[in-house]
Amino acid sequence: MTRKEAMEYNDSLKKELEQAALEYGLEESAGTYIVDNYITVLPEDARKGMIFLGEDSASYKAGNIKMDLKKAIIAGLEFVASVSKPESVFNYIQLIIVSAFFIGKSVKRKLGRMEAYVVYLLHKKGAYDTGVEEERFIAEVQEWYQQKEGKTVGREEIVDAINNLYGIKAADFNNGKIYLKEYVWGAV
Repeated sequence: MTRKEAMEYNDSLKKELEQAALEYGLEESAGTYIVDNYITVLPEDARKGMIFLGEDSASYKAGNIKMDLKKAIIAGLEFVASVSKPESVFNYIQLIIVSAFFIGKSVKRKLGRMEAYVVYLLHKKGAYDTGVEEERFIAEVQEWYQQKEGKTVGREEIVDAINNLYGIKAADFNNGKIYLKEYVWGAV
């Protein structure tokens, strides 16, 4: 996420939480307050995300968004006590939970089946720091796929999967090698 994208996401998160605040009977400014004081959206840096493989393979880049739930809840309790509306404490806590769900949705990118296979094989080969030679890797994926699925897969499908991983910044290319940029958990 670039600096511009981080700022745009910050603004869209404020709008979403302002709407949620109104739905929970709070003032619209409660949503903005949570974003301004307890959520930090950061541009992309050297931090790696994570990829979870399995039935619902996905890439998560939570390093771009940080939320201080403890401070947000304590401040909410203090705020509710100051306005003498004890019933609004639950609405405020719901708003904080909703903000965590919005963040969760934004940092998750689903992976297609072939993308998950490519990530799995890159992980198995330890392609984090040393990388793997692209052409040889594509041939190895084709061979592995034939053994696993019992059918052939075209080179183009594998290249598309690799390009998609590059597009979501889960993989990188350098000097004809593919590098895995996210930590991988699970298996396919």
